[in-house]
Amino acid sequence: MIKFLKFCLILFVVFALSILLTPSIARILHPYFKFEKIFERLVMIGMVQAAFLFVILPKMRKGGKKALADPELWRDYGFDFNAPWRKLLMYGFLAGAATVASMAVVEVIFGPSSVRHPLSIQDIVERFFKGLLSGSLIGIIEEFFFRGFIFLTLSRKLNVWISVVITSTFYALSHFFDNGRIFIPQNPTTHDALRLLFGYLEPIAHQPFAILPQFTGLLLFGILLNLAFIRTRSLFLSIGVHAGVVFAIKSQYSFVRQTFEGYHPFFGGKPYYDAPVEWLFLIFLGGMIWLSTQNFLESQN
Repeated sequence: MIKFLKFCLILFVVFALSILLTPSIARILHPYFKFEKIFERLVMIGMVQAAFLFVILPKMRKGGKKALADPELWRDYGFDFNAPWRKLLMYGFLAGAATVASMAVVEVIFGPSSVRHPLSIQDIVERFFKGLLSGSLIGIIEEFFFRGFIFLTLSRKLNVWISVVITSTFYALSHFFDNGRIFIPQNPTTHDALRLLFGYLEPIAHQPFAILPQFTGLLLFGILLNLAFIRTRSLFLSIGVHAGVVFAIKSQYSFVRQTFEGYHPFFGGKPYYDAPVEWLFLIFLGGMIWLSTQNFLESQN
């Protein structure tokens, strides 16, 4: 009960700080990042810090500051630096980026997309570095939170595959904690951040069937990230895959544009995870991760 109350208190502090800080940060980062995205990322960073505190503080009470340097502590939560972590990161990044690039090529040839003309060198460079930074941050932050903290916490009390489903479902639903229909003025304040917070559940509550295609893709992606973690007992492969996918999605808009308005029955809309063809790519990536990690498992045993 005490742990639950502490967790609720930390959540309150995370949301309060996010509401207070978002307007100031938005003024600095405008027009590169939207007000809503800044708020979402602050909440996510706060959640990760809260998870980090729940992981680290009990260890520090027992072993003091020296506990932070204990490899076993980090290994328990997926950061096993004795494993070939650089190879896992690189392999995951390339596999994730190649999957999205393949989707883009297929959609240009058969689907609703076309090659941009003319290409802008400035846009390519900007999206490349923005995609690399976003992919790296999202990969590390979200993988530690969802796989390293939530999944591991659940799997210690529940069946592994039940834990996979719960974690992946929460991961998918977390992408819809947003209300795009809330008007954000040009000079937003803490009041606008507060309105965003209370509008978070609106898409899930009132548009469940509208978000179902995207939810399906995100659920599949969450499952394959969990598989990467389970197969390697390390976060580095899932971080690499996650970072590679985000990087490629951000970068490909410099080369590809969507020419079909609305929702295509096979290729979906703008996201790369909301239609049958894209789900097949994600399933293929999951199968490739499962098979290719067999040699890694054998080498570790």
